[in-house]
Amino acid sequence: MLCRLSITNLLAALFFCLALSLCGEVEVAPVRLPGSSLDTSLRNEADRAVSQAALWLAARQSPNGAWGDSNSVLLTSVSLLALKASKQPEYSEPCARAALWLDSSATNGVADLDAHAWRLLAVAQMLPATPSRTSLLRRLADLAKPAEANASAAAQAFWQEALAAADLRKLTASPPPEAPAALNEAAAAWPPAPSSNRSLWQLARRINREGGGQLLRGNTPLDWRADLAKRLVNTQRRAPGSGCYWEAAEAEIQVAETAFGVLCLAEL
Repeated sequence: MLCRLSITNLLAALFFCLALSLCGEVEVAPVRLPGSSLDTSLRNEADRAVSQAALWLAARQSPNGAWGDSNSVLLTSVSLLALKASKQPEYSEPCARAALWLDSSATNGVADLDAHAWRLLAVAQMLPATPSRTSLLRRLADLAKPAEANASAAAQAFWQEALAAADLRKLTASPPPEAPAALNEAAAAWPPAPSSNRSLWQLARRINREGGGQLLRGNTPLDWRADLAKRLVNTQRRAPGSGCYWEAAEAEIQVAETAFGVLCLAEL
């Protein structure tokens, strides 16, 4: 009788310990908060969208290393950055050819400060920190001086960011004065109305840089990363044919939309 009770008690103790262990596992499992990093399933979908878009972009690069005809500086710069953001080693050669084209084409002054800022960012991303890199980037920066005065405030602000990213100028870390109001406006209207992928990238970048990665409606955090990821993945799927890009009315706009789609997903 004593032996039987001891075995019974032992089994009960083992069952109790197992139950505690399982409960402990449930309690310490991470809970995804609104606005935090994407869950595994959605992250996999986003990564697949990036891989498909990078393949689509690489297939449309011209033999000279550029993308586009009428706005080649901007398209080549953002496409290069999108291929870099995909983190696929097979695109190192297309990126190198794009960087060479961006450097060699910067000979006739700067007509568009915004596009030139993208050029500076793209070339800076491609080069290791050496004196030669600094010299090349300074030459690109000097080309823009005549265009700075007549550029829009937005283009001038982005140019300052490009200079800081190229280690040519220090940039203040404090957000611009309008940042809180802009983020509050975005939160109040969330989810954002249908817009270009560049606008979505700008919004995601603003939330990360000026909102510390949080978008709050009052005190409630919004799940902005998941919302933008789902929108981008779904709109890419709706593109005709392979669905590896983001649809637009013109071929060059498709390149821009696809490159900015990748850059926006990289912000999430």
